[in-house]
Amino acid sequence: MKKRHIGDQIKTLRLQHGQTLKELGEEIEFNYSNLSKIERGIRKPTVEFLERLTNYYKVDISYFFDVDNKDPSKMVAMDMDWFMLSQEMKSKNVSFDELKTMADTIAKIKNYNTQD
Repeated sequence: MKKRHIGDQIKTLRLQHGQTLKELGEEIEFNYSNLSKIERGIRKPTVEFLERLTNYYKVDISYFFDVDNKDPSKMVAMDMDWFMLSQEMKSKNVSFDELKTMADTIAKIKNYNTQD
C-alpha cells in the first residue's frame, strides 16, 4: 500500500472544494505546476505555503500532518463524492458558505425534531 504524504492531504482538501490545480494556484497566488509537484510528493511544501493553505481553507495546520489515520481506499471514494458534490454546487452556483448554512439549518431541524 502506498504511504500517504502531505501532498495527498492537500489534494484531498482541494478536491473537497471542487478546485483544479490552476484554480487553487490562482487563489493562493502559487504556481500550479509547483502545486502539482507538492501533491505528487515530488516537492516538499514550505511552512509559508502550508500557512497560505491553512488561511485559505480555514483548517488547522495539523490537518496536513494527519496522514496515517486515514484509510486510502475509503478516502478515494470520499474524494470522489466530495468532487461530485462540489461540481453540483458549482453548476447551481451554490457557494461553500451557502452549503455550510444549509447544513447548519438541517442540523438545527434534526435537533428540533428529536426534542419532541
